[in-house]
Amino acid sequence: MDREAFIREAAEETLLREADERRFLYADVEMMLRTGLLTQSTVVNDTLVIFRTLYPNEHQHLLDRAGRQNALGWMRQHLAASVHMIDGYAVEPQYGSNQAYYLHREWAQDIREEYLMVLYSYVVSLRLRLERAIKILDAFCHERYSRSLWRMDGAPQGQRNIVQRLWVAYNEAEDRWELDQQQWSHTRSIAGAMSGKQAKSLQEAMKKWETQRKDRGSRIIEDAVNWIISGDRAEQEPITVTVNGQTYEVPKVHASQTVEEMEDEMLRAARGEQDYHDVMVEQYKEFHRGRLEDARRAQREAMEAAWGDTEGGLTGETRMVGYTPEQLAEINPNMLKKKPNTQRASVSPEHERFTEYLGTDVKVGWLGAGGVPEEAKKPVPDEGPGSLQDKISRRSPRLKQ
Repeated sequence: MDREAFIREAAEETLLREADERRFLYADVEMMLRTGLLTQSTVVNDTLVIFRTLYPNEHQHLLDRAGRQNALGWMRQHLAASVHMIDGYAVEPQYGSNQAYYLHREWAQDIREEYLMVLYSYVVSLRLRLERAIKILDAFCHERYSRSLWRMDGAPQGQRNIVQRLWVAYNEAEDRWELDQQQWSHTRSIAGAMSGKQAKSLQEAMKKWETQRKDRGSRIIEDAVNWIISGDRAEQEPITVTVNGQTYEVPKVHASQTVEEMEDEMLRAARGEQDYHDVMVEQYKEFHRGRLEDARRAQREAMEAAWGDTEGGLTGETRMVGYTPEQLAEINPNMLKKKPNTQRASVSPEHERFTEYLGTDVKVGWLGAGGVPEEAKKPVPDEGPGSLQDKISRRSPRLKQ
């Protein structure tokens, strides 16, 4: 296996592991696909009550029943329609979905208002979970286990909720696209038999299209995960921080999400403008530089206290004595044996790299064509028009053939 194939296999394995690690984020989506509803349980007077999300046809029934009632009446009707089980007894639709009517008459309409507000919060939480599942459904469809679930179970039977409808529509479109790809591969084979150049061009175009599709799926998944972690960007108000008398606005999401934001960040770096992160890094370096300098000063003072100053330090003489190889062999026979070249570092590599990191400063510049950082040169000040003789003296003569 060559190096590129090994790197590609390692990258694919990492992507699969990351996909499995974030699967718990789609728990509500998979529950909506497998069971068709979301549930939430609570205990009311030693009675276990389980609420659920409504089916599509039940929304219109709820609107017809509670259309003319006030806010409390709407909440009572919605609560009655959302009951799924009571102490294990399934409240199933009977006589044309009239179970909500009987529950409202016998129980929900007599609930005290403070109890109603608490119980209705469970119904609201189910609605918010459903909205969240719809929002991240697109990302789930681009995961590998979504297609695996489609190939194993296929389209859900019976009445479908909104999540199931969107999921079925996406996978049916993917099936049609895969069928078109198979037919297009036969066309490429026929074109390749007549012209190898055309076949190569078509193959490169298809690879480019596949790369664009994968990149788009990855961006959708990243956006969904960022939304789960940080919420909508429009709702993320920046935090104002004052450091050394300078006020900075720190955004909640630090990474650039669009091309325009990346260009703005690059231009700010090229102009040498420091943001809150740059100030924090500089203060971090200054703190550790001072700490290391204090440690060196304390070590130097301890050595001076132990050995005295440089003028009154150790005294004595050194005599150099030469030996022949035969004499060295008699003293220590192992000295003539060839030994590997070894070197023992006085400091650890981690400490050396950290010291090197503290000694480097962030400079204004950019990445060159070869990927090597290049420092921006300061612009040469304009010397003004000057006289003709000054312009001639500044010219560099060149010989042309």
